[in-house]
Amino acid sequence: MVSELGYSRKALSQLADEKQISRVERGIYVMASDYVDNYFVIQQRLPQGVFSHETALYLLGFMKRAPEKIQMTFLKGFNSSRAKKVKVQPIIVTTDLAFGVTNVERSGGTTVKVYEIERTLLDLLKPKYKTDKELLVEALKQYIHSEAGNIAKLKDYADLLNMESKIQPYLEALL
Repeated sequence: MVSELGYSRKALSQLADEKQISRVERGIYVMASDYVDNYFVIQQRLPQGVFSHETALYLLGFMKRAPEKIQMTFLKGFNSSRAKKVKVQPIIVTTDLAFGVTNVERSGGTTVKVYEIERTLLDLLKPKYKTDKELLVEALKQYIHSEAGNIAKLKDYADLLNMESKIQPYLEALL
Protein backbone atom coordinates (compact mmCIF):
# COMPACT_ATOMS: atom_id res chain seq x y z
CA MET A 1 0.00 0.00 0.00
CA VAL A 2 2.54 2.57 1.09
CA SER A 3 4.98 1.42 -1.56
CA GLU A 4 2.24 2.21 -4.09
CA LEU A 5 2.40 5.79 -2.83
CA GLY A 6 6.12 5.91 -3.57
CA TYR A 7 7.52 5.41 -0.06
CA SER A 8 10.28 2.89 0.44
CA ARG A 9 10.66 0.81 3.59
CA LYS A 10 13.79 2.77 4.39
CA ALA A 11 11.90 6.08 4.14
CA LEU A 12 9.17 4.73 6.42
CA SER A 13 11.74 3.59 8.97
CA GLN A 14 13.37 7.00 8.89
CA LEU A 15 10.03 8.78 9.37
CA ALA A 16 9.23 6.45 12.27
CA ASP A 17 12.66 7.08 13.83
CA GLU A 18 12.03 10.83 13.54
CA LYS A 19 8.63 10.30 15.24
CA GLN A 20 6.76 11.81 12.28
CA ILE A 21 4.79 8.60 11.81
CA SER A 22 3.95 5.69 14.08
CA ARG A 23 4.01 2.07 13.06
CA VAL A 24 0.76 0.52 14.25
CA GLU A 25 1.78 -2.89 12.98
CA ARG A 26 3.41 -4.45 9.96
CA GLY A 27 2.43 -2.42 6.90
CA ILE A 28 0.16 -0.01 8.80
CA TYR A 29 1.44 3.45 9.66
CA VAL A 30 -0.29 6.60 10.89
CA MET A 31 0.78 10.17 11.39
CA ALA A 32 2.32 10.45 14.85
CA SER A 33 -0.40 12.81 16.02
CA ASP A 34 -3.31 10.72 14.67
CA TYR A 35 -5.69 8.62 16.71
CA VAL A 36 -5.35 4.91 15.93
CA ASP A 37 -8.77 3.37 15.29
CA ASN A 38 -8.69 -0.31 16.23
CA TYR A 39 -11.58 -1.14 13.88
CA PHE A 40 -9.75 0.44 10.95
CA VAL A 41 -6.59 -1.51 11.78
CA ILE A 42 -8.56 -4.76 11.94
CA GLN A 43 -10.25 -3.95 8.62
CA GLN A 44 -6.82 -3.39 7.06
CA ARG A 45 -5.59 -6.73 8.39
CA LEU A 46 -8.75 -8.59 7.34
CA PRO A 47 -9.99 -6.72 4.26
CA GLN A 48 -12.16 -9.61 3.06
CA GLY A 49 -14.32 -9.39 6.20
CA VAL A 50 -17.34 -7.25 7.06
CA PHE A 51 -18.07 -6.07 10.60
CA SER A 52 -21.31 -7.74 11.62
CA HIS A 53 -23.69 -8.70 14.39
CA GLU A 54 -23.13 -6.87 17.70
CA THR A 55 -20.05 -5.12 16.35
CA ALA A 56 -22.15 -3.72 13.50
CA LEU A 57 -24.80 -2.56 16.00
CA TYR A 58 -22.09 -0.66 17.85
CA LEU A 59 -20.47 0.85 14.75
CA LEU A 60 -23.88 1.91 13.41
CA GLY A 61 -24.76 3.61 16.71
CA PHE A 62 -27.42 1.13 17.86
CA MET A 63 -25.41 -0.06 20.86
CA LYS A 64 -23.80 2.28 23.37
CA ARG A 65 -20.99 0.05 24.59
CA ALA A 66 -18.45 -1.71 22.43
CA PRO A 67 -19.16 -5.46 22.32
CA GLU A 68 -16.96 -7.85 24.27
CA LYS A 69 -15.99 -9.64 21.06
CA ILE A 70 -15.43 -8.06 17.68
CA GLN A 71 -17.37 -10.00 15.06
CA MET A 72 -16.72 -10.08 11.34
CA THR A 73 -18.36 -12.14 8.64
CA PHE A 74 -16.27 -13.94 6.02
CA LEU A 75 -16.98 -16.13 3.04
CA LYS A 76 -16.55 -19.89 3.44
CA GLY A 77 -12.94 -20.83 2.74
CA PHE A 78 -11.49 -17.97 4.77
CA ASN A 79 -8.75 -19.09 7.15
CA SER A 80 -10.45 -18.19 10.43
CA SER A 81 -7.23 -18.57 12.42
CA ARG A 82 -6.13 -15.23 10.91
CA ALA A 83 -9.16 -13.55 12.48
CA LYS A 84 -8.64 -15.27 15.81
CA LYS A 85 -5.05 -13.96 15.93
CA VAL A 86 -6.39 -10.41 16.12
CA LYS A 87 -9.15 -11.43 18.56
CA VAL A 88 -11.97 -11.31 16.02
CA GLN A 89 -14.81 -13.82 16.21
CA PRO A 90 -15.20 -15.03 12.61
CA ILE A 91 -18.68 -15.79 11.33
CA ILE A 92 -18.63 -17.83 8.14
CA VAL A 93 -21.28 -17.62 5.42
CA THR A 94 -21.57 -19.56 2.19
CA THR A 95 -23.28 -16.82 0.17
CA ASP A 96 -24.38 -13.19 0.29
CA LEU A 97 -21.25 -11.73 1.89
CA ALA A 98 -21.61 -8.48 -0.07
CA PHE A 99 -25.38 -8.15 0.44
CA GLY A 100 -26.22 -5.14 2.62
CA VAL A 101 -22.66 -3.84 3.03
CA THR A 102 -22.12 -0.16 3.70
CA ASN A 103 -19.16 1.95 4.78
CA VAL A 104 -19.11 3.72 8.13
CA GLU A 105 -16.85 6.71 8.61
CA ARG A 106 -14.77 6.58 11.76
CA SER A 107 -12.84 9.26 13.57
CA GLY A 108 -9.95 10.58 11.57
CA GLY A 109 -11.79 10.07 8.29
CA THR A 110 -11.15 6.34 7.99
CA THR A 111 -13.92 4.01 6.85
CA VAL A 112 -14.77 0.41 7.65
CA LYS A 113 -17.12 -2.09 5.99
CA VAL A 114 -20.21 -2.84 8.06
CA TYR A 115 -23.51 -4.52 7.35
CA GLU A 116 -26.46 -2.16 7.14
CA ILE A 117 -28.72 -2.13 10.17
CA GLU A 118 -31.43 -4.14 8.39
CA ARG A 119 -29.04 -6.97 7.53
CA THR A 120 -27.54 -6.80 11.02
CA LEU A 121 -30.91 -7.15 12.76
CA LEU A 122 -31.80 -10.13 10.59
CA ASP A 123 -28.41 -11.78 11.14
CA LEU A 124 -28.94 -11.46 14.89
CA LEU A 125 -32.22 -13.39 14.53
CA LYS A 126 -30.62 -16.43 12.92
CA PRO A 127 -30.86 -19.47 15.21
CA LYS A 128 -27.17 -20.40 14.85
CA TYR A 129 -26.23 -17.04 16.31
CA LYS A 130 -27.47 -17.09 19.89
CA THR A 131 -28.05 -13.41 20.46
CA ASP A 132 -29.17 -11.80 23.68
CA LYS A 133 -32.92 -11.26 23.08
CA GLU A 134 -32.94 -8.14 25.25
CA LEU A 135 -30.20 -6.60 23.11
CA LEU A 136 -32.07 -7.52 19.93
CA VAL A 137 -35.39 -6.06 21.13
CA GLU A 138 -33.67 -2.86 22.26
CA ALA A 139 -31.92 -2.50 18.89
CA LEU A 140 -35.18 -3.14 17.03
CA LYS A 141 -37.02 -0.53 19.14
CA GLN A 142 -34.27 1.99 18.51
CA TYR A 143 -34.31 1.19 14.78
CA ILE A 144 -38.09 1.53 14.48
CA HIS A 145 -38.09 4.92 16.21
CA SER A 146 -34.98 6.31 14.50
CA GLU A 147 -34.59 8.24 11.28
CA ALA A 148 -32.85 5.17 9.87
CA GLY A 149 -35.92 3.06 10.56
CA ASN A 150 -37.30 1.78 7.27
CA ILE A 151 -39.73 -1.07 7.91
CA ALA A 152 -40.31 -1.64 4.19
CA LYS A 153 -36.56 -2.12 3.63
CA LEU A 154 -36.32 -4.42 6.66
CA LYS A 155 -39.19 -6.54 5.29
CA ASP A 156 -37.59 -6.59 1.82
CA TYR A 157 -34.31 -7.81 3.31
CA ALA A 158 -36.21 -10.38 5.39
CA ASP A 159 -37.88 -11.64 2.22
CA LEU A 160 -34.56 -11.87 0.35
CA LEU A 161 -32.88 -13.69 3.24
CA ASN A 162 -35.91 -15.94 3.89
CA MET A 163 -36.34 -14.50 7.40
CA GLU A 164 -39.94 -13.16 7.23
CA SER A 165 -41.24 -15.64 9.81
CA LYS A 166 -38.44 -14.68 12.22
CA ILE A 167 -38.85 -10.89 12.07
CA GLN A 168 -42.67 -10.69 11.85
CA PRO A 169 -43.44 -11.51 15.53
CA TYR A 170 -41.01 -8.80 16.66
CA LEU A 171 -42.50 -6.23 14.32
CA GLU A 172 -46.05 -7.07 15.41
CA ALA A 173 -45.09 -6.69 19.07
CA LEU A 174 -43.16 -3.43 18.60
CA LEU A 175 -45.32 -1.57 16.07
